[in-house]
Amino acid sequence: MERRRFGSTDMELSVLGLGGLLARYEGALGHPPPEEKRRIYLRAAELGVNLFDMGYGDEVHIPDELKGEDQERHFSLKLGAPDAETLADVVDGHLRNIRRERIDILRVHHVNWMTDAAARDVISGLRESGKVRSLCLIRHYEADQHAYVDAGPDADADADLVIYNRACRWQEPGLDLARAAGKGVVIMKALGGQWLPWEGQVRTDWSTAGPEDVIRLAPLGEDLRDNLSLVYPTVNGPWQELCEPGEEVPPTHRAINWVQENPAVTSVLVAFASVAELEEGVGMEVPKT
Repeated sequence: MERRRFGSTDMELSVLGLGGLLARYEGALGHPPPEEKRRIYLRAAELGVNLFDMGYGDEVHIPDELKGEDQERHFSLKLGAPDAETLADVVDGHLRNIRRERIDILRVHHVNWMTDAAARDVISGLRESGKVRSLCLIRHYEADQHAYVDAGPDADADADLVIYNRACRWQEPGLDLARAAGKGVVIMKALGGQWLPWEGQVRTDWSTAGPEDVIRLAPLGEDLRDNLSLVYPTVNGPWQELCEPGEEVPPTHRAINWVQENPAVTSVLVAFASVAELEEGVGMEVPKT
């Protein structure tokens, strides 16, 4: 699998990373058994994935075979809006779990980095001590997305986690600024956030469908309503353009590849709920059941 330099760090990341699995289960499928989770991790490593995400709870299923020091394998940790008083202890707990001395990529929300001086000081100390190798700011909230488009990456961070896919492209000016600044870019929601079943999402004519259709299609139904302002813009777009002649539903790897084609992108984090989903996402022929 292709690897790309992660901004100005010395890390080379696979263009596909294994995203936080828990988000995928909550969105559409429900939890697979622990043994399937183990198989997902191991198969991803076999296929050349070297970026593994943590912070969603499922990192307890990381196989022992992937733990321990390895310069070729990287772990990212999402803390989101960390509590300054417990932040260092949380990092230490994750380090014990993966049997390592440092977190390769620590992710926090951009707004928290900008406004929480106490947490910022703790993170800066962790970076100076070597427990955190790089800082990635999450551009999830709308204000953080606009700040990225208008001003590009923060000078004190190594990278940003950005929403970008075939339907949601308005972050491209920020991606261009990041590339010019030599900053890393990790992508989330390359498949629209995976709150909707892939087939239902790509078959929908979003030129006429609206937010209520998200509620109709989503397995979570009304429970997704509070997140509609985030979910709808990430799915409302021309997914059918990814189809080849004769296809009604494009394979997921085509949507992932479309994102990877942007030269500013370092890696795309995608959560997979089965080995078959993973293999489709990397472009393998998967028998249809």
